[in-house]
Amino acid sequence: MEKISVIIPVYNDEKYLAQCLDSVLRQTYSNIEIILVDDGSTDSTPELCEKYREKYANIRILHKKNGGVGSSRNAGLEMATGEYILFVDHDDLLSETHIEELYKLLKKNDADIAVGNFNRFIEEKRAYGIWIKEDDYFEKTYTPEEWFSVEYETVPYNRSMIFVVPWGKLYKRSLFENIVYPINARVEDDLTTWKIYLLADKIAYMNKAIYTHRIFENSVSAQANKTAVFPLEAVEERISLLSQLGFDITTEIEAYRYRLNICIDTALKDGDYLKYRNAKQKLAILKKYKKI
Repeated sequence: MEKISVIIPVYNDEKYLAQCLDSVLRQTYSNIEIILVDDGSTDSTPELCEKYREKYANIRILHKKNGGVGSSRNAGLEMATGEYILFVDHDDLLSETHIEELYKLLKKNDADIAVGNFNRFIEEKRAYGIWIKEDDYFEKTYTPEEWFSVEYETVPYNRSMIFVVPWGKLYKRSLFENIVYPINARVEDDLTTWKIYLLADKIAYMNKAIYTHRIFENSVSAQANKTAVFPLEAVEERISLLSQLGFDITTEIEAYRYRLNICIDTALKDGDYLKYRNAKQKLAILKKYKKI
């Protein structure tokens, strides 16, 4: 049984971390190492991590200065010794068969990345937002180019979010050899996950909710400036590289237009006139050459 490294960046999560860890420890796939990267927590999270390490031999911990989730992912990858990598957010939950199902999917299809779907759990309402039923199940394999063609699908399975997030996936560790997550970005995944796909040869997908993502409607991230959540540079970089690879970038240009409009709206409200004019200029250029 091959070893899988489960990397969990943690920060000030004394309320939900134990639930997350218990869901990982209950996995039917047993050969796992759990790497907790404590990003300078100031509550009781460090003590909770240490209690779990004392109890479970397969838990390793790094306590470090606060540097953001990107720096925590990088640190976890440096510590990983498994043949495969799996990320979990510190307040989310795994189904008991999460790792086993992804591993079997990857092996069955000789894939480099196995991807599953997820449910939302809305904390304030204490209710699930479920859009996948048992009879919705299917499996499909993709080349990286084919996977990018469904990048922005939202109906009916919200594959747009699945595409971006680092969790809900099992990766061959070798894919991360030259991957570095940005350390000063709010949405490090939007700037990074797509590059990992391009390094793969085959991506296997199962349309099954094997991960529970906890949503906080009143969280800082939920109320964040949309320009930070949908950064222009993420799509600009994708357009640049994908066009060089000969991929169809039609949907990327559409996404870029969408983000430019968000930037125009929020920058003006924030009083950032330079950012506002810069986004207006780019939008005008796209319109002139009929790219939107």
